[in-house]
Amino acid sequence: SVPFATLALIDRLSSCNLTTGVQFVLRCRNFDGAFGCVPGSESHAGQVFCCVGALSIANKLQLLDVDQLAWWLCERQLPSGGLNGRPEKLPDVCYSWWVLASLKNYW
Repeated sequence: SVPFATLALIDRLSSCNLTTGVQFVLRCRNFDGAFGCVPGSESHAGQVFCCVGALSIANKLQLLDVDQLAWWLCERQLPSGGLNGRPEKLPDVCYSWWVLASLKNYW
């Protein structure tokens, strides 16, 4: 998402191959609907934020499985009220940003 964001900021998004970039982002999507850093890597809230942002910049949010991704993001909230970045991890305040901003980016 950083290349997409950078190019969008300087009005040069047309200079990259968005189709190839979107295809890579979609290959990073996992069975749980969330995204890892590379294809096959563990889903992580920070990477979800980056991938949803990249798809938003590319005007490809319709390619998301919204229900599955929203469920995964909602499951990041723990009984303590805090949020974690991936299953079975402790809560950390930084994940409030990644999870809630990901939800806001789409919804």
